[in-house]
Amino acid sequence: MNDLVWAQFRSRAGRLIERPVRQLRGEKLEERAGVLEPPRYRGRRAITTWWRPADRAGHVGCATLGALEAAISLELDPQVTAFASWPVRLSRAPSTDGYVPDFFARLSDGQACLLLRRPSGGAASGDAWGRTMKLVTAAGEQAGWQVRVHEGDDAVMTRNRQRLARYRHERMACPDTARVLREVFARPRPFDGGIQASGLPPLRTAACGLHLIWRGELLIDWNRPFTPGSSLVWTRREAL
Repeated sequence: MNDLVWAQFRSRAGRLIERPVRQLRGEKLEERAGVLEPPRYRGRRAITTWWRPADRAGHVGCATLGALEAAISLELDPQVTAFASWPVRLSRAPSTDGYVPDFFARLSDGQACLLLRRPSGGAASGDAWGRTMKLVTAAGEQAGWQVRVHEGDDAVMTRNRQRLARYRHERMACPDTARVLREVFARPRPFDGGIQASGLPPLRTAACGLHLIWRGELLIDWNRPFTPGSSLVWTRREAL
């Protein structure tokens, strides 16, 4: 088959395996080590940024700031239950150079998804990117995977996500505090004002409130810079 896509991935023991991608249906690549080794440079260990998804032991690799932005978007997506970096190398023939998608994600409905970060500048419209998209699309069809392209977020939204991602971990949660904050923010009000109105210890309460914003239980306008002293926060109706 001329359109057959081959996949190189790692076994649970870490050994590289090569098979037609259609044989990977059901493989939990989100639980496997990546096939790509980060580039190394003299005088420093690597250019890769390592991102730790909330409350998980492992890290995912991000070769660029754009990939880091994509990882944060996966972390924030309520449909994504787990994801891993550089999960598989795709090619048109076995044992040849190919393309390694940025992430492999598992969705809440059990579906698998490949996430690619669109390259910046002219590379996004060049022939190489077109060939990459044909290869990955064919792989998705043969393996039953969704394919998503991360186009890049607005700069303000990206900064808000990066800032609030510090509060993504469950250690920031407190059910009793969350109950009070959902009542306090039943109508829109500035974040700092709501924390003060709660009557609870401010530092711990603020951390819990920022965690609730990350989880989507408290809402903000992500397209405006988040400033605790003035940005409005309100409760999602379903959380009341």
